[in-house]
Amino acid sequence: MPNTIKPSLDQIKLINEYLLFDTPNEEQYDNLTFLASQICNTPISTITLIDTTRQWFKSKIGFTHNENPIEYSFCALALSKNLDFLEIPNLMLDEEFSGIGKLNGLKENGFYASVAIRNEKGIPLATLCVIDYESKKLTNDQKKGLQILGKQVEELFKLRLKNATLLNNYKLLSEQYETLKQFSNRVSHDIQSPLNNIISLITLFREENETSFSSSEYLQLMIESSSQLKEYVTKLLYYYRSENQTIAKKIFAIQDIITTTNSILNPKKEFKIISTFEKVEIYSDPLALTQIVMNLVSNGLKYNYSTTPAITFGFKETATSYELKISDNGIGLSEIEAATLIDNAASIAKKDRFGNYGTQLGWTTIKNLCSKIGATITIHSKLNEGSTFILLIPKDTNTVLLS
Repeated sequence: MPNTIKPSLDQIKLINEYLLFDTPNEEQYDNLTFLASQICNTPISTITLIDTTRQWFKSKIGFTHNENPIEYSFCALALSKNLDFLEIPNLMLDEEFSGIGKLNGLKENGFYASVAIRNEKGIPLATLCVIDYESKKLTNDQKKGLQILGKQVEELFKLRLKNATLLNNYKLLSEQYETLKQFSNRVSHDIQSPLNNIISLITLFREENETSFSSSEYLQLMIESSSQLKEYVTKLLYYYRSENQTIAKKIFAIQDIITTTNSILNPKKEFKIISTFEKVEIYSDPLALTQIVMNLVSNGLKYNYSTTPAITFGFKETATSYELKISDNGIGLSEIEAATLIDNAASIAKKDRFGNYGTQLGWTTIKNLCSKIGATITIHSKLNEGSTFILLIPKDTNTVLLS
């Protein structure tokens, strides 16, 4: 049994970008294998791709099956040598190829020649090969003809990759359009409620003012509706920025984020914001993490009926990640509500301490930014006992933190 020569995972990843495996026959490829067989006067010609377990033929002349186990592959061995052109005049006299020849039913003779099909960076992706049951040698013209056809296969591969890229971009744009459509529908619905309240209150204010009715209550309600609308627009801007924000990682102290959050959300020192750890530095995107933390802390303070709302930060470090905990003493969530929030399926129908319902934009921003920096978030929560949000931020093992 010959040694199995497998392509690297990087090569397989590159090959898969071309979306060639297990695709139907295509005339432009079949024309090239036909010409290769005619030029080299061989009964067999293939365009062959290799993955971890098999060789697969994008085009073939001389047999009917579409793939073989990788152990049967002359082309896998040829690709491992990283040569532009390879010729084996007698397969059964070659120390490396003879074992594969036996698996393919050859006994004394056999011929193989191939050209490597490379990408624009010169990485071998496939072969255009010719095979004969008899031993032989190609003429110089035959070698040149086979190499010219190999270049044509490379051009087809390039076109294939461009087409695959366009299709992927179209898919992404379609998904983004659908997301934007859903998002705009939600925005339209959510923004109408405070606007309608303001319009109704102004109408009532005008009517009551005509009879000299005291309008302070209506004014207060208008202020609350306006504030709710302002907060919603602010979150909308945060969400937009998170969608378009470029990630820029660097080393920074988590305490800086806690200090910033405290100064912005707790200027009057009405709430307790506590850190249970000394100064620690991590490598991530400070702007993205600040937005995540501020949204979590803001929710922890708003959905909180305690006499003194409190936020507690915890931290620990493993060999592969940083774990940042943000706990509150708020109203908490049921298991179903926590799961709904994690799945981003729908907003939670709960009023905050100011009597307003959430819009879920803050949570959408959190999920989006976590995805961008490679972080995951989990929730541990009980009704009326508060919530703990755990951010798991992956380490960059190549970055050295300076204490």
